Amino acid sequence: VSMLATKRICPLGLTALARSFSKAARKPAAEHPWIAQVPSPESFKPEERILTFLAANSAAGKLSNVEQDWLHLPSEFHGHGLEIILQAHTLAGFPRIINALTKIHEVGVDVTDKRHLDEKPNLDEWRNNGRETLRHVYGMISSKMLQNFRSVHPLLESILVEHIYGRVLSRPLVDLRIREMCTVSIIAGQNIPTQLLSHIRGSIRCGASPEEVSTV
Repeated sequence: VSMLATKRICPLGLTALARSFSKAARKPAAEHPWIAQVPSPESFKPEERILTFLAANSAAGKLSNVEQDWLHLPSEFHGHGLEIILQAHTLAGFPRIINALTKIHEVGVDVTDKRHLDEKPNLDEWRNNGRETLRHVYGMISSKMLQNFRSVHPLLESILVEHIYGRVLSRPLVDLRIREMCTVSIIAGQNIPTQLLSHIRGSIRCGASPEEVSTV
């Protein structure tokens, strides 16, 4: 079928046509093939587990897996999924995250409530929120960590506090329990055991159970 003929059949073009097929192919969260492989406590909901899969696959650049995750993620959690992919840039860089965001938009994104996407730049708020979020994650060692950041590079502390922990991880919609478990899912495959242990502990400090974290 020619491109012209396709446009006559579907005025919105091939992208909209593919997107409608993708939406029709959506599957229940509980039927994601990875969920059956590792049992989890009832407190760790299927859609939450899919967010951890999505984080890891986005960071690893596994776009076919990203598509699978997105097809099983309920549309009411698409906003959460966008947040988790955005968060992953802090651990995996922008190129893979841009690719992951492009992939899910090819599949179809349905975000009806977009209030969480609004942002009013406020450096003081990012700094304050970042310090508070960092304390939640690292507990009593957070002050020591800030000193270590300053000692290795004078700008590292402000980048981590204001941008990563303030502007990104303190955003609304997704709570720190899920954000930390998504962080664990990403760094588990990066051969950085010290940071992995820190974020396993951080997940538990932020409300995850040890059983939930071991599932990740």
